[in-house]
This record gives sequence, C-alpha cells and structure tokens, in this order.
Amino acid sequence: MAQRQVSDDHALQFLASEGYLPLALSDHPGMVEAYTQLFAQTSKFFNLPPDSPEKTNHQAASGAAASEEGYSQIPHEKCIMTVKTSVHCPSTLRPELQTAWDLTGAFLASITTAIAHTLSLDPDVFSPFVAPCTAFPRTERTPTLVRMFRYDRPAAATAGPKVNAEKHKDLGLLSLVVGRSPGLQALDPTSNAWVSVEDEANLPPGAVARSGGLTATLLAGETLAFLSRGVYRAGVHRVVCAPSAENDAADPYRFSIVYTLRAAPAPLFTRDFESGVVGAFGPGERVEGESSAVMFERIMRTHWNVNAAPGVREEQRRKFEGRNGGGGVGVENRQERASG
Repeated sequence: MAQRQVSDDHALQFLASEGYLPLALSDHPGMVEAYTQLFAQTSKFFNLPPDSPEKTNHQAASGAAASEEGYSQIPHEKCIMTVKTSVHCPSTLRPELQTAWDLTGAFLASITTAIAHTLSLDPDVFSPFVAPCTAFPRTERTPTLVRMFRYDRPAAATAGPKVNAEKHKDLGLLSLVVGRSPGLQALDPTSNAWVSVEDEANLPPGAVARSGGLTATLLAGETLAFLSRGVYRAGVHRVVCAPSAENDAADPYRFSIVYTLRAAPAPLFTRDFESGVVGAFGPGERVEGESSAVMFERIMRTHWNVNAAPGVREEQRRKFEGRNGGGGVGVENRQERASG
C-alpha cells in the first residue's frame, strides 16, 4: 500500500482507515532539496546561544499558547520553533522555509482535491479553507503553520527509548511530518499497537535512500475527521526517541519538521460536505455559514496541548479529564483563541 502515490485511491483509503500514510519524499519534485536545506538551517538556529537575538526576538508566549508561534524550549525534552508568517520568522530560516512552505502547501492542496474525490464531493470543496494557506504568508496570519523540532535523546547510551511527545492528534486538515531519523509512531486503530512509521520496513521500498535520508509521513487531522464525518480518521501518534548510537556523541538530537495545514477562516456550510459517502450531518454537527474558526475552536476545546511545558499540560489534562470522565487524548497545540 505505501508504495502507491498519494493521489491513488488505495493510498487514500489507507490514510482514511489508519490516519497516517508513509511517503517517499523523492516522489514529489523539489521536496528533498527544500527540506534538506531547511534542516541544515534549523540545526544552525537551534545551536545558537540562548541569548541570541534570533531566539530572544522570537520568543514564544508562555502558558497554553507556548507552541503557537515563536521559539520555546522544554528542558530535557525538546526545542520548538513555530512559524506562521514571514515577518515573524528568524532571518536564518526565512528563505529555506519559504521554499519548503510553498512546495508543501501546493502538495497538500492537491491531496485535499484527491480526498474530495474519494468522498464524492465537489473537487474544490476544500479550496476556501486551503487556498489562503498554500503560500508562505508575508504578514497576514492563517491558522496554518510550520513547526521545527529538536528532540533530546536519552542521555545515556544504555537508557531505553524516551517519549518526547505523548500520544496526540493534530487539529487541522492534514500534516506532513518530515524526519531525519526514526521516532514518529502511529497507533494502529485495529491492534491498538504502536507502528514505527519512519522505520524503513514501513516505508515505500528505497524511500530513505532516494530521499537523501529523509522520511515523510502524512497525518489526517481532527478537522478532516469532522468534515468527512469520520470517513477519514484523525491519526493518533507520538514521538519516541532512541538513545544516541554507541560511540556517536554527534547524534544527541532527533530533528523533525511538521507542516500543519489548518482551515483558513471562511464561511462553512456542512451541507457542502454531504454525499453518499459522507452521509448527512446531524443536528448537533451542522454548520450554516459560521466561520470555520468556530468549528476549529470547538474541536480545540476537547483536547490538551502536548507541546506546552509539563506543568501547563498536566493542568490542562486534569481539567479536561475532569470534564470528560478521564477520557481523551492530547493535540499538537491548544491555543486560547482559534482566530489564527
């Protein structure tokens, strides 16, 4: 299955049922070069001193919105740089990020068209929510973002793997996760077992070699799950980092870059998403012209943020579990407002 192109209905059927889809980045022109260069700049950025203006001038907010935009660090776990516009992007990252953003935005837009086909919907049904997000924004924010991660590996070579991001779902339509070493795991909805989706055994044949050592995984998000009425399952995933290879002091981190396509604010009519495949939205699900930001906020309220500082996310989790009888799962971000 993973050998197929994303536009192949069989591949999208796998994405729908499993919530994730391994890809060969080299199958998509320009992507390997763009992400190789962006990883190089990302590494340089994270290696800058803590008091570097590139970091201090782009410091993220504290609390629940810490991972929404800017630079943040969770000691012994990860560093995060989140970008939503060119003007709030460190200069060391801007040219490379623009190239990767524009390529990925166009790529994911084409996938939403293919998804519409599998749902027997108008091919442009996602366009009002996707088109404003495909090009790297100059000044005007949309909810779409790119997060660059540097995860800390376990300190001792004898230590076991370390969970650097607990199990969670992404909030948006689709996410593309590009990695430089294995660590991303997806939850198999049938067996309830974790699948190391970046291991070569789970990738298209030769994908890592053809992609210059990079892996790529497509994830379905909560917004797509809502708009498809569950035909597309939001992929539950986590990040687990193995210790550095023996005698390899040069590999203390795992790097990944995540492009998260979220719906831009636009009037939403759920009837546009009804079909013989999707079915009809129930009374509590229907939206008749409200901004998609309202839908996003409703989805967001049901989750807690795995990228906040440990104390903040534990408080969010306790509050959430108190409201929901102990159930639920985190999301990749929880902000106080959904306006983008």
